[in-house]
Amino acid sequence: MKAKKILNSDIEHILISSLPTHPTAPRSLGGRGYSASEMKEAFDKLPLYIIEHYNALIGDVHSFGENSLASAVPSGIKDGHTLHNLFEDIKSGELAAYFGILGKSLLAHLITIYAEIDTLKNKIEVAESKGEDV
Repeated sequence: MKAKKILNSDIEHILISSLPTHPTAPRSLGGRGYSASEMKEAFDKLPLYIIEHYNALIGDVHSFGENSLASAVPSGIKDGHTLHNLFEDIKSGELAAYFGILGKSLLAHLITIYAEIDTLKNKIEVAESKGEDV
């Protein structure tokens, strides 16, 4: 993820309040001798900094994979598990192991259901091979 929290230490040098009281005054009088264009630039620094970080965040939101926002957001399923991992689990089918239904996972129920279907198929095949009505 490219976006990061903006700390006060990141911006303290570009705040308008960091300018001297009279920034256009000559240095000999305690100013910085800024020209009009340098004053405009000083006022633009913080908004441009915020825009840069905002755009990085939007880029992270729109990206997918290791460096995306989803890879930085914990899912709460288990330690170290992120939303990116959850999306991968949805695609792979691993998600079925997370759903709890009547004290067992959905995956465990599906395995049981398929085993019971196989048992019934076998019983039907045996009955049909003996000529019994099913």
